[in-house]
This record gives sequence, C-alpha cells and structure tokens, in this order.
Amino acid sequence: MVIVVALLLLGLFAYAAVQTAAQSHRLREEERQLIAEINELQTRNAELRGLSDYIQSDEYIEAFAREQFGLVMPGETVVEVKTPPKAEATRAAGEEWWERLFTR
Repeated sequence: MVIVVALLLLGLFAYAAVQTAAQSHRLREEERQLIAEINELQTRNAELRGLSDYIQSDEYIEAFAREQFGLVMPGETVVEVKTPPKAEATRAAGEEWWERLFTR
C-alpha cells in the first residue's frame, strides 16, 4: 500500500515537473517574441523621430515651399519648362502593331 501511494506521489511530482517545464518553455518563447517586437518598435520609433526632425528642419520647409507654393529665395529666378503634349496613338482600339503588318 505504501508503495502504491509512493508511486502515485512520484507520478504526481513528475506530472508537475513536466507541466512546469512546458510552461517555462512557453514563457521563454513569448519573451523572445516580445523582445523581437520591442526591437521592431524601437527601430520604427527611431525612424519616426528622424522623420519628425527632418519635417521640422529648415531644409524641409524650404523644399515644401518651393514644391507646393512655387516660392523662391530672394535673388533667385523662376524658370518654368513646359513640355509639348504627347502625340496620341493613331491606332484603333484593339489594333496592335502586328495587325498593321499582317492584314487579313
């Protein structure tokens, strides 16, 4: 009877040890995932800080004013270059170049 009780207790301890090991493994895996996520977020944060610094810089403000509003610095001259419109294709809808070469 004592042996049966001892075996039951031994089995219970083994079960508890296996459960603890499995939980420890799951927690280590979750910790690795969280560390990877933290690293990604820190990288993203650094990128956003760099972008924020650039947007607040005089260089960005000057470029934005030139592109969006067409402003120039004193002493500069604005030169607008206009390109001719593209030539329209003279083929009919559905007509390909080989259809012109090999007519039926």
